[in-house]
Amino acid sequence: MHLDLSAPRNSVGEWVGSGTPLTPGYPVQLVTFEDGESTFLCAGCAISAVRCSTGNPDENEMVVGTVTRKTMETAGIYEDYKNTFKKAVSVQSGAMAPEGKILSVWVKETPLKIDRDTMTDPDTVSKKYRDFAKRQTVDESRVSLAEEWQDQDWE
Repeated sequence: MHLDLSAPRNSVGEWVGSGTPLTPGYPVQLVTFEDGESTFLCAGCAISAVRCSTGNPDENEMVVGTVTRKTMETAGIYEDYKNTFKKAVSVQSGAMAPEGKILSVWVKETPLKIDRDTMTDPDTVSKKYRDFAKRQTVDESRVSLAEEWQDQDWE
């Protein structure tokens, strides 16, 4: 699910699963953490989350997707969110596959390694990701497959 904090909630738990479902073909990023666990986020949101973990955004600045720091603080999840993504070790871009895994849309399925020694601020995180993405070759057959999945009714 995509994080959706647009409607008021009484507790953090009420936001779980409140967003857009990540159906097959949907552009996603897979974040892997120090402990080997991983989570899916909408494409772009994973890099935003890692950026957030390295900085201190203004209260009205978008932290992830369309969600601001102020909205996350109101929900009581900002500090936990930031601290969670401080433990991210890699981000892989692709599309959600029907079996709940990631389909890389790049020829090499190499994820971006999060180097905490050099990725110490939001701008550096963004630059490292852009540089990494520019070096990748798109696998057009995988992009076509993801687009086919998007056109199917998964409800």
